[in-house]
Amino acid sequence: ALILQGRPQSRRSSGNSSGNASSADEAAAAAAAASVLRDMRVGVSRFLPTSRRLVQFSEGKSAPEGATIVYIDGAFDVFHVGHVEVLKLAKQQGDFLLVGLHTDEDVEARRGPHTPIMNVHERALSVLACKYVDEVIIGAPSVIEDDLLRTFNISLVVRGSVTETRVTDTGDDARYALPRQHGIFRQLNSPSGVVTASIIQRIVGNRAAFEARNAKKVASEQAYYASSKDYVKEV
Repeated sequence: ALILQGRPQSRRSSGNSSGNASSADEAAAAAAAASVLRDMRVGVSRFLPTSRRLVQFSEGKSAPEGATIVYIDGAFDVFHVGHVEVLKLAKQQGDFLLVGLHTDEDVEARRGPHTPIMNVHERALSVLACKYVDEVIIGAPSVIEDDLLRTFNISLVVRGSVTETRVTDTGDDARYALPRQHGIFRQLNSPSGVVTASIIQRIVGNRAAFEARNAKKVASEQAYYASSKDYVKEV
């Protein structure tokens, strides 16, 4: 896993948080988004980060001695206000916020095909730009194990109450079993109900409305030119 640190708070962005979506709605939204991308002939992202590009988003600050290190993990796909709000709340639980980003393969296995929309490197830059984030682990394990807790001296593991996890997931019990066993797990009440699936649905819905409006305009113009068009003298 690659580890990057966030930018100073004065130079980073702020915003709002996460939401709950049914697996059926999420699957439909993902399928619709994939259809949109195919229709628009948009290929798979080939974004390739360089070390310099990643460092530009990194602060390079380590957790101070004795600090309460808070860990939160997830996909953080199509970074939105819901993510920002839950990260803000997570940072309030301690002194140093460490964010674990799951791999593209883990996200797809948990949420289904056509996800994530953004690859892990794009998601990493989005999370690093959030002022509440101190450090990011790229390619963090989806199941939290003792090695992760010890390596980063994690004091508390948190998770928002609103998620986009599919029913086919092994469940939070398996992913967060060890932190619960150690008594360092805390579920946070997500301040926002916004989720990636709802953002995708909004994009798809707006595109459909635009196409319908444009089709009506084209039909009207064609009918006009097909009719007995009269000469209009310019003034």
